[in-house]
Amino acid sequence: MAASFRGRPIRSLRIRGRNDSGEENVPLDLTREPSENFREILQNVAKQHGVSNMRKLGHLNNFIKLICNIGHREENFGFTHEEIIVCLRLALLNEAKEVRAAGLRALRYLIRDTNVLQKVLRLQVDYLIARCIDIQQSNEVERTQALRLVRKIITVNAMLFPTSIANSLIAVGTDGLQERDRMVRAAIAIICELALKNPEVVAKRGGLSTILKNVIDCQLSRINEALITTILHLLNHPRTRQYVRVDVELEVRAALGLTAPLHDRNQQGEVETPVVGRLNITMTR
Repeated sequence: MAASFRGRPIRSLRIRGRNDSGEENVPLDLTREPSENFREILQNVAKQHGVSNMRKLGHLNNFIKLICNIGHREENFGFTHEEIIVCLRLALLNEAKEVRAAGLRALRYLIRDTNVLQKVLRLQVDYLIARCIDIQQSNEVERTQALRLVRKIITVNAMLFPTSIANSLIAVGTDGLQERDRMVRAAIAIICELALKNPEVVAKRGGLSTILKNVIDCQLSRINEALITTILHLLNHPRTRQYVRVDVELEVRAALGLTAPLHDRNQQGEVETPVVGRLNITMTR
């Protein structure tokens, strides 16, 4: 065993201060007062100079460890939610995609209820989230964290969902297939989820047309059935039916004509009530 180390430079055997991802291993002492830890983290995240991006990444990851350790009560932080959000907002403006992704992840852990979400939106962080979704397709880690944060917003309070993010999701869902965007299906899934919880914002931003466009373009029957079921659900309830009839009724008819293979078969292979047939019946109500 000892022989295997011969000839290696001694410095290669030292414990390095970085992990495989390049992030600096910033120590976090959980025995300290939480307010002191938060102060150190937020100061380093907010500094414009003198702190490397990989060290900022380490501090942002420590933020999540700390908040998971002490809970989400504001009085435990030593800072208000607004002060924390302002510092995390700076991470979303960083030139390094890894830091921006870590900032999005930290925000997702911070947002636990409607009160915190309202403060995030009041400080216009939603525009920076939308920017992360719209950014170049190669930044998959950042965009994935942005979409996970978007789903958290829907879970906390879909009625507060901002149109800025809805516009970005719909843009990806509309043009993603032509641009070979790997996030297009995730964006469409989120649009469908949002349509069930806040159909007004989806309808007003043209999201229902985007859903139907993907019904026509997608060749996977399982996905198509999920998309059509979303429209079917909206049409089936008087409270939400009005949103579908605003601008997409003709597109629904067109989609029905192009999705004839979407039907249920029994074990003998006989065609039963088609999904699109159920949608046609609902349309005539």
